[in-house]
Amino acid sequence: MLRPSLKRADVERDFSGLEEEVAGFITEAMRDTADEVKNAFRDQVRAAGLGDRLANAVRGVTYPNRSGRVSLDPTGWVYAQPSKDGRGAAAIIDSYANGRMIVARNGRKFLAVPTDDCPRKRSGNALTPEEVEAKFGRRLQFISPNDKGFKTPSVRHKAIGYLVLKGLVIRKASGTWRNASEREREGRTRNPRPVQAVIMFSLVRSVRKPKSVDMSAPAALAEQRFDANLNARWR
Repeated sequence: MLRPSLKRADVERDFSGLEEEVAGFITEAMRDTADEVKNAFRDQVRAAGLGDRLANAVRGVTYPNRSGRVSLDPTGWVYAQPSKDGRGAAAIIDSYANGRMIVARNGRKFLAVPTDDCPRKRSGNALTPEEVEAKFGRRLQFISPNDKGFKTPSVRHKAIGYLVLKGLVIRKASGTWRNASEREREGRTRNPRPVQAVIMFSLVRSVRKPKSVDMSAPAALAEQRFDANLNARWR
C-alpha cells in the first residue's frame, strides 16, 4: 500500500502555485475581454460617423495593470478620455448616446452647421467658418432664406440663414470648390465652367444630435465574452 505523506508546507506551496495559475487565466481572460469591448466600442463610434480620432480616444485597461501581476478578481475598464472643460471625447460620445440638444455658446445666437459643400480636413471633420474664410481668403456672406433671387448648387436645408461664398468653380479632378480666376469670372476661358455661389454653412438656433451610440452594448458584450475568453485561456 502506498500512502503519500505531505507536510503542511508542501500543501500550502502546491495550492499557492495553483491559485497563481488560476489567477493568471482569469486576469488574461479579463484583458482579452476588455480589448474586445474597446474595439467594438471604437467600431460603433466610427459607424456613427464620428471619425477615427474620436474612436481612438476610447481606451481600455485591466487591473492589476502592472506587468506580471495577476488576480483572482481582476477588473476591466473601457472608457473615453475626459477633459477638464467637459468638452472632451467622453462628453462628445455621451452627447451622441443621449441625443443632446446643442445650442450656440460664447454669446453667439446661431450654430453654423456645415453643408456637404464645406471643405473637410484630413480627419474628415468640416472646417469652421473662420477656417473656410482663411482657406479662400475672403469673408463669408450672409444670405436670407427669403432671398428668392439667390441661386446655388448646394442643397438648402431649413435654416434661419446661410453663410455663402460666391465666385467659386468646381475642380473637375477632385470635385472640390476653388476661387474662380478673373478670366473665369469674365467668361473668357476656352471651356468655361459655371461660376457659382455655394452654401458653406446653414445657420440654426439649435440642433439635436441623433442617438447613434449605444452605451449598453459594450456592457452586454463584456458579459457575453468573458466566459468564452476564460475557457479559451484555461488549460
